[in-house]
Amino acid sequence: MIMEFFSPRSFGAFGLFPFGVLVFKSGFLPRILGVLLIAACFGCLAESLTSLLLPSYETVVSRVAMILTAGELPIMLWLLIKGAKDQPLEDPA
Repeated sequence: MIMEFFSPRSFGAFGLFPFGVLVFKSGFLPRILGVLLIAACFGCLAESLTSLLLPSYETVVSRVAMILTAGELPIMLWLLIKGAKDQPLEDPA
């Protein structure tokens, strides 16, 4: 039961929050992607902590967390389809 909290998924959730903040503050990605990444962070953490602290509510929380963790998919699709655009360098004048 304790080992479920220390799964790679819960450690990955800690990386989603700063990634979401950076996407939110950056100018070349839509801000909604940053919000979805931050929500996915809390969804992953809630799912991990619920199995440790409140196992009887695990099914209810996992349904909600599944919706929140789906916020990771749009950033993947955005980067695959749109990608980062090349920005021309300024000429030193």
